[in-house]
Amino acid sequence: MDADWWARGIAIGAAGAATTNVIFTGLTYRRVRPKVKVRLFRTGLRTGTDRGPDASEYQFVLRFTNDGTTPVSVERIELVSYPRWFRTKSFTHVKSKRFEASDPERPLVPAVDGTTARFYLPMGRLTSEELKYLRFQVLLSNGDITISPKVKTIA
Repeated sequence: MDADWWARGIAIGAAGAATTNVIFTGLTYRRVRPKVKVRLFRTGLRTGTDRGPDASEYQFVLRFTNDGTTPVSVERIELVSYPRWFRTKSFTHVKSKRFEASDPERPLVPAVDGTTARFYLPMGRLTSEELKYLRFQVLLSNGDITISPKVKTIA
């Protein structure tokens, strides 16, 4: 009878130790996970002289900063137009740029550092209503989605 209670006590202690380990592992991951912010670094116009004068494009230079201690890569950059209350309403995809795993242009955001990436959009694709609520939505390799602040001006 005494051995039964000893075995139960050891099993309860092991279950408590395993639960504590899971809690501390989760808290450690929250501390070291990537914390990426995206902001518009610069805008401009790119004219296509070899493709004709009508092939001008908006050029966006995005700055990705990672405050976490885990590097992460960018899977997709989307230019979207959110309505005024963007958390509760749907959004309109304006343009999307998807990176493949072997793509040499694919931005890698190192730990506790940042990087830049270029994004192009043909002129004339945006309506005046879409221009008011433009934001960049970035899908990261760990599955997180980061949304930039509203784009203030274009070119």
